[in-house]
Amino acid sequence: MAQSSSRSVSRRSIPLKCQKCAMLDAAQAQVLHGAEGDNCWNPKVCYSRRSYARHRDRKNQQRNRQRQETVVELPSVEIEAFTDLHYAVLVVYRQAKAESIVHAISAQVWQGQTQIGIVQPIHCVGMVPGQIHQYVRKLLELLEGKYGIKKFAALERLDPQLCPIRPCIYHLQVSHAAG
Repeated sequence: MAQSSSRSVSRRSIPLKCQKCAMLDAAQAQVLHGAEGDNCWNPKVCYSRRSYARHRDRKNQQRNRQRQETVVELPSVEIEAFTDLHYAVLVVYRQAKAESIVHAISAQVWQGQTQIGIVQPIHCVGMVPGQIHQYVRKLLELLEGKYGIKKFAALERLDPQLCPIRPCIYHLQVSHAAG
């Protein structure tokens, strides 16, 4: 019984009772679930639901096969127009929680599809939010002066465990004293 109930979880849209009914022929189903049975037979719904239940797996398999075989041709885009475009990505090392503190900040500078520079990350532990915003504004002033970048094109959040700065509270070097 537990096995059949686990199947019903994977097929949420069709009740288990209807799945079992779909395996009967229409006359048997009408007798079992019609006026003489438990009276759940509804001709407006049951014919299509039974057909769907019987053929669902085969149709889904065909659909998935077609999706895998379909080759999508993308329109050609002239990338040359974007090769001189400079943009920056702000990289913030912080946990995914909504109110988590900013651990460190870095930035990447790109020209087209090529990364041309990186602003080394700095730890922000101990900074108040106003100081972090001030640092980001100074960073943008530097990027505007050198590359003409007025704002960040994207913000990328990375887990503090990926912080590359050493020493770091997330990567403590433990020294064991012999003795």
